[in-house]
Amino acid sequence: MLNPKSYQEVNEEINNYYSIKEKNIWRNNFHIEAPFGLINDPNGLNYYDNKFHIFYQWNPFGCEHKTKHWALVTTTDFVNFTRPKVVLKPEDWFDKNGCYSGCGVVKGDDLKLYYTGNVRNSNNERESYQCIATYHKDGTLEKEGVIIQKQPDGYTAHFRDPYVFVKDEQDYMVLGVQTEGLKGKALIYNSRNSKEWKLLGELKTNMHDFGYMWECPNMIKLYEDKYVFVFSPQGLESEEFKYQNIYQSGYVIGNLDLEKVELRNHTEFKELDMGFDFYAPQVFKYEDKNILIGWIGMPDKDSEYPTSEKGWIYSLTLPRVLEYKDNVLYQKPFDKLGGLRQTQELQIENYVCDEYNLELNSKGKEIMLNLDMTKDAKLEIKLKFNDEYILLTYDKKAEVFIIDRTNMSLGGKGIRKFKLKAEEELKLHMFIDSSVIEIYYQDGLEVTTLMYFPKEEQLEIQIKNDYEIKIKELSMWNLRSVSYEE
Repeated sequence: MLNPKSYQEVNEEINNYYSIKEKNIWRNNFHIEAPFGLINDPNGLNYYDNKFHIFYQWNPFGCEHKTKHWALVTTTDFVNFTRPKVVLKPEDWFDKNGCYSGCGVVKGDDLKLYYTGNVRNSNNERESYQCIATYHKDGTLEKEGVIIQKQPDGYTAHFRDPYVFVKDEQDYMVLGVQTEGLKGKALIYNSRNSKEWKLLGELKTNMHDFGYMWECPNMIKLYEDKYVFVFSPQGLESEEFKYQNIYQSGYVIGNLDLEKVELRNHTEFKELDMGFDFYAPQVFKYEDKNILIGWIGMPDKDSEYPTSEKGWIYSLTLPRVLEYKDNVLYQKPFDKLGGLRQTQELQIENYVCDEYNLELNSKGKEIMLNLDMTKDAKLEIKLKFNDEYILLTYDKKAEVFIIDRTNMSLGGKGIRKFKLKAEEELKLHMFIDSSVIEIYYQDGLEVTTLMYFPKEEQLEIQIKNDYEIKIKELSMWNLRSVSYEE
């Protein structure tokens, strides 16, 4: 049990932080992050009571993966946010060691929050309970307790992250699990009243030996019985152009048959983000759009994020709209992010040069870069911070894009390589924040997210090519910092 007095101290620290507005070259301007402590998985994402509700895992007491709470910020425009507050606390017998990830579903005037309660018993063994709480419009919350007691036979206590979806006017829940044979799988339950859930069975797929655990499952309807199954498998073997992080997040698309508990004729698993720092995404519906937000971080890699020495660690991605095309998902920035734009600082069209250099007066930028690639060129884009740099290279003939951050002094290093086809032009849409860069390629066919921790604030972008550079379009906007008000 936690001392209630500590929450008063947390609230005082939150208010102090936003009053002082601490300055640090790694503090992000427009990515959601905690004023202190550790945040990870986005949870319970929803548009409720005319506001976007963004819950997320938060340890407000330190930068370790302990005492997981649910925090909440709300916004109408992704520019102005409420200050984070603790909503779910790990203080009951069924969640005393952590309120783990889950989802939110609007039921009438309330928002039902489903989550996993993590417990360590007297033998220090894991126990997992699926729980429900009700969040009201006035900001109050009531825990209603356990709805699924422990895992069914044949599975370990790695049994978590409920995601509820509706099909044929019935509620269904998908849960990530691990079999006793140490294979990652998903289970499907259904319910008619939110509290009583019946196990339908293990979701049948063609992925019979695909990692040892499937975390953070999402089941998203495209049309009729065509669904996207988004999940985060652990234990995939790294290959040259995929599975390069310690853990992955991605999707398959197929036909969902809940009578047979099967995802038929599904595609191969495709990663959602080919960068260094992306995990545990969650998708929610807004109007007719499927919107994704992910955790900018990676489990079991805390040492690669030096902000922990300053008292905070990790961020959340900007919201991305998922669009289905040619049997894959394209990701595009949510149009409400246009509200971040303050001034357009640059607009270039059809410009030819031997080398292009762009000095940025700050790191709060949105850049759209469209380069002519009619020749089999090898392109190089260098993000320079005095003597440090991140190198982006593209080989058109090999159809390979590489991100190399081995020349940064602090934080995670290494390279990421992925296949990318650019026949006539290479399109990059970049959001550059103080310690996060998100890049969309070819209208969102691929995306990369990475954190970086430069010693200097100065940033210069250099573009080189085997041949002359043909810039078909280069636009740059200065982005405002989001605000957090009481």
